[in-house]
Amino acid sequence: MNTMQSTVGAYTALLEAQENVEVQTLQVQTDQKAVQVAQVKQGLGNATALDVQNAQNTLSASTQTLADARAQVTLASARLATLTGLGSGVRAGSAVSVPKLSTTLAGLQGGLSSLSALVSANNELSAAQLSVKLATNDFTPARTLQDAQTALANAQRSVGSAGQTAAQTLASAYQTAQNAYELQQVALNREAAAQKTYTQDAARLRSGTISAVELQATQLALKKAQYSRLQAQNNVLEALAALSVASGQNLTGIGGTL
Repeated sequence: MNTMQSTVGAYTALLEAQENVEVQTLQVQTDQKAVQVAQVKQGLGNATALDVQNAQNTLSASTQTLADARAQVTLASARLATLTGLGSGVRAGSAVSVPKLSTTLAGLQGGLSSLSALVSANNELSAAQLSVKLATNDFTPARTLQDAQTALANAQRSVGSAGQTAAQTLASAYQTAQNAYELQQVALNREAAAQKTYTQDAARLRSGTISAVELQATQLALKKAQYSRLQAQNNVLEALAALSVASGQNLTGIGGTL
């Protein structure tokens, strides 16, 4: 489960890095067009040299951001390759379909006993109970029995502590997953609104009521909304991976039963 969680995190990071390059590429193209527009306006007396300089500064900043985004792809690719054993230069394909969270918190709590930490603690408790049983006789020194009883008390506390920690971790992971689903819906709604605006502006361009520059700005807004939706979708997947680790059940839909 931990390996799956790490791999999911590396994959989504690479996927987002790749998508961010596309966003920043479109941003650079938009800023390049803005410089051209400012230069034309300056030639017509409708813009100053400062306006042109500001546009060029914005372009320089976005160009650097694009370079940084490309570097992040390289780093994310290397991390995924290390985790999976794939060759260098590996790329993420498409976004992973996120399953619904159909199970309840109470249902997941019922399976906590299978977690390795709890299994280990219960095994230690069983061993301590056996030690006390074996030391309870007339020929075992009293000190040995006392030590065994102390170890038993410690093991009982460890079981209680492990159970409490597991329950708290599970509850927190479950709430995080629910929050991620809600934020994903917000991102989906924003993407749908951006898509509608872009479709309308594309029609307005065809009818001659807006310019290609204005449509490019709308396209950039749509691209950013799509990127935000991808991030939200990936956050859900990562939250499910964390919940899988906390519950001992694979809830990601990846890899079947682990």
